[in-house]
Amino acid sequence: MIKRKEKIKNTRRVYDGFYKVDLVETSQGSREVIRATNSVSILFYNLSNQTVLLIREPRTAMITKQNPQGLTIGNVAGRFDVDLSPRALAVKEAWEEAGITIKEEDIIMLNDSQPMAVNAGMTDEKCYLAFATIGWDNYEPDEKLFGNTEEGEKIERVWMSIEKFKKYQPECLKVFALKQWLLKTRYCQENDFVR
Repeated sequence: MIKRKEKIKNTRRVYDGFYKVDLVETSQGSREVIRATNSVSILFYNLSNQTVLLIREPRTAMITKQNPQGLTIGNVAGRFDVDLSPRALAVKEAWEEAGITIKEEDIIMLNDSQPMAVNAGMTDEKCYLAFATIGWDNYEPDEKLFGNTEEGEKIERVWMSIEKFKKYQPECLKVFALKQWLLKTRYCQENDFVR
């Protein structure tokens, strides 16, 4: 059992951009810590046709020789760089990133509404995971690019049948976690259910 008490001796900011990086001196040595705002990530399930909604967008950090555009498939998500509750942020991002109109009361917050560490060995960011069912009346029918143009976002919707989603191997940990939750719920266990 670990019984050590790690004391912070000194903290020095070494980078101050959208993310901050602190060099933290502890009794165990130096550690770099990325300081980030918390986030919310939401999975949508369309009851009308039993499809899951994901999004595809370019991510600079994911650019490789095999993926020169850095395209990744993930969930609608957003950061708390605005003063909103987790549900309110999910509502805002749903519209901005995917043309989805929902209300706060439509959202199920997972983990008793407690955020979870994204990568505790590297960053202080925590993420709220959420889920909502939608129908034809919840989204803009036109397939187009979504996202905040001021932030340079170019996001497209990815609709996946529940059968395909069951076999899908996510490249994003948040998609994986929400997939596991969805596949264990009544939404995938029953054919008929009430919203």
